[in-house]
Amino acid sequence: MCPAFLQNGKEEQILCRYDYYIHVPKKVLHLTNGELKILHLMGLQYIAKEGMFEGDRGGYMIKFGRLRYDSIEKLIRKYYKRTEKQESMAAMVYGKINNLPRISEMLRTESVLYLYDITANPELQLKTDYLLVNQQQDAVLQLGIIKEVKSKEQICHCNSFMVDYKNNEDYDLHYRDLTHCYEINKIVREEKETKRAEVIYQSMEAEQREKSGIEKMLAAAGIYADKKLLNLIFQLNKKFGIYHTVDILNDNEALLGKCTDKREKKLVSDFLALWEKKEDGI
Repeated sequence: MCPAFLQNGKEEQILCRYDYYIHVPKKVLHLTNGELKILHLMGLQYIAKEGMFEGDRGGYMIKFGRLRYDSIEKLIRKYYKRTEKQESMAAMVYGKINNLPRISEMLRTESVLYLYDITANPELQLKTDYLLVNQQQDAVLQLGIIKEVKSKEQICHCNSFMVDYKNNEDYDLHYRDLTHCYEINKIVREEKETKRAEVIYQSMEAEQREKSGIEKMLAAAGIYADKKLLNLIFQLNKKFGIYHTVDILNDNEALLGKCTDKREKKLVSDFLALWEKKEDGI
């Protein structure tokens, strides 16, 4: 089930094929989504009466061409009577749809990612628990995240997607009054079917801490760690989404067995060639 006016299922691949583990100080949020969440993030609940283009019904109507990109504005004009309201709702919905592919950029950004804890400000009555905020050149992307009801673990789902443009003086309206903000340390993406993981975002501070930890781990094992070896181990951690201990690094067969393409094989081979030459002592 993928809307024809989306980019060949790209959004479905980003949001539904993978789980995301968002690491912030003292907690890790497990973000997982199903296909029907995309319809809500697109804002289709605003273009007609409740339930018309949501859930299984909405998926069916999109799949079989009952709803097309060019028919959204017509539906909005029919549902809302005032011209001003029609224009604002059309701009909002098209803004969501057109920018949804940028969620991939958002999660892999090289700029700083922030997570706002909305539960700390119940007086604002926002219908989400966390807000993931990424400032891009022309716009601010905001992904609302809600905790799963009765979940003992930090399992969450996306429940809103907002785009505010920086040429609007109120572009920070949804988060400027929030008091609890975390800088995200890293995001690990895990493919649901294969359970293969990869670090797709890491802050500079988190990167420095991890490299320092690798250096200390090697020193404790009596292994000299030059810059090249440190960087290769760090790249292994990112590529495979786990922290490689000395025992894991010593298992050549297991390391090579994780590789699924030429780039991964080259990374592992480069590491093993250097690892075999490691010197005892500091």
